[in-house]
Amino acid sequence: MDRYANRPTVVVLIAIFQFIPTLLLPPESLLSINPLLLLAPAALFIFLGWAMLTFKPWALTLCIFVQGFSLIARFLIMFPNIVSAQGVLDLPFLITSLGSIILSSLILYLVDKPEVHIAFNA
Repeated sequence: MDRYANRPTVVVLIAIFQFIPTLLLPPESLLSINPLLLLAPAALFIFLGWAMLTFKPWALTLCIFVQGFSLIARFLIMFPNIVSAQGVLDLPFLITSLGSIILSSLILYLVDKPEVHIAFNA
């Protein structure tokens, strides 16, 4: 149990806040989604948060995969959709996409820190 009591703060923060970059969408897009469709990602992030807080060895790999996939998907979705067919810049979409990219990059950076790997390998 001592291992869980001495968790690095960065692991706790990643476990709790890792859902934000993936689900960061403009308000009108988020409100238009059927709430039932958010259950699958919510279940994934609850499961992944638990796995990180209990130092499951595969949790880091899954976190890197999810954040990396989110990062790539945001780049691929952002560029063709930031300007509408009428030539209007979709500023909320651009801001949330850039925010998601920055947060996913930050999480990937933090997950790669030596103290995180040491905590999971101890």
